[in-house]
Amino acid sequence: MAAGMTGPFKLTCATGIILTGVLLLLLVCGCIAPDSESDNAAKNNPTTTTTPALTTTPTTAKAVPDTIKVIKFEPARPCRSCTLLGNYAKETIEVYFPEEYAAGKITYETVNYQDPKNEDLVWEYGVTGSSLFITIVRNGKEEIHVANDMWGYIGDKEEYMTVFKAKLDALLAGEGDV
Repeated sequence: MAAGMTGPFKLTCATGIILTGVLLLLLVCGCIAPDSESDNAAKNNPTTTTTPALTTTPTTAKAVPDTIKVIKFEPARPCRSCTLLGNYAKETIEVYFPEEYAAGKITYETVNYQDPKNEDLVWEYGVTGSSLFITIVRNGKEEIHVANDMWGYIGDKEEYMTVFKAKLDALLAGEGDV
């Protein structure tokens, strides 16, 4: 401890350091313990099998979506970049996924986040400014994914469309994350 510390302050610092160490130890042990417990249970009980857990999780994660909704939020008077963010996304869908787009498997929508009638949607998506989202609908459940990484491709339409197409291809195949 530092030379100028008094009794109660020394005790408070020491207690804080000890508690922090104990919490870190519990956190590390807590993260490791479930794996060793399940391993021991599998070794001690020959009827226990881990196969269902292994097959259930990937099946759910890789289920093909019913629909993919691409939603671009923008203000009432969007800037040029805001407009391009949505235009490139829509063009990618129209050019590379015309059948899915016509069938409603992939949809595109532009939403004015400043319009009071869109308030519920803005809250649902947590919109604070111009944004691009890809919502995956599987078995009636929506998974909302922020796709604002696409802002980085606004300066290169071809690259934007290539990257966005790859995202949609992966999602349509039930693979990957946005």
